Amino acid sequence: MELQGKVALITGGTRGIGLEIAHRLADLGSDLILVFKKDQTNADAAKEALEAKGRRVQLISADLRKEAGINSVFEEITTGLNQIDILVLNAAFGTMGDVIRVGQAAWRATYDTNVLSPMLTAKAALPWLKKAGGVIVGTSTLGAHTAYPTYVAIGSSRAAFETLIKYLAFEWAQYGIRANSVAAGPVNTRAIEWFRHPEAVRIFTAKKGLAGRMGQPDDIADVAAFLCTDASRWIWGQTLLAEGGILCGVDYDDWMEENVDRNEFAADERPEASA
Repeated sequence: MELQGKVALITGGTRGIGLEIAHRLADLGSDLILVFKKDQTNADAAKEALEAKGRRVQLISADLRKEAGINSVFEEITTGLNQIDILVLNAAFGTMGDVIRVGQAAWRATYDTNVLSPMLTAKAALPWLKKAGGVIVGTSTLGAHTAYPTYVAIGSSRAAFETLIKYLAFEWAQYGIRANSVAAGPVNTRAIEWFRHPEAVRIFTAKKGLAGRMGQPDDIADVAAFLCTDASRWIWGQTLLAEGGILCGVDYDDWMEENVDRNEFAADERPEASA
């Protein structure tokens, strides 16, 4: 297996996309350090499922919004698996609201979790990653590339996070460390419930995306796992968009009034577009 003997540290690794990434890396042979905030029952279930695949799993509970929490993670790693070859920066937080309504405390909490915390985590992991010539993979959002209603704090913070990933790649290439990220379109996780109209998000994704369906955690996990392997060795400092074709183009017919016949013209009778 390609990642046999490797250890991956995954923040937010016991549920959702983070847990799916953990399973993909476990299938490739990696042992795992999973950082979670407080749901011990869920974390224990994740550990049991991954250990059933023959992997070693270390669970660490910490609040990554606090520097003391980040420091505690790496203290525990020293007395645990004491190895990091892959760092997956997946933990995220966000407050929904438009520019006028999002308060300063919410802005700070979002940026602390989505930008400052990953930077501090990467710095703390650097001594291990330098030994391994390791890999950093971040998970981001399509909201860093296009605007969604009430998504400004999350989207802008993830845009900053993607820039951080680029700088990690730029500055740490000297150590043989590759850093990339994957930006996900809407994915069917509990984060969708943050939106004012979750069902509208699901309908939009299925209608607008070329894939014709809502994204699932494993859709993103497969891309993240690819970025962790040598198959992606020629990709440095990039953000891959995994969004089911939402950004590929626009079908103007979707905005036609219901009483207009889409098939009014036969294919050979449609008016020619002028240059």
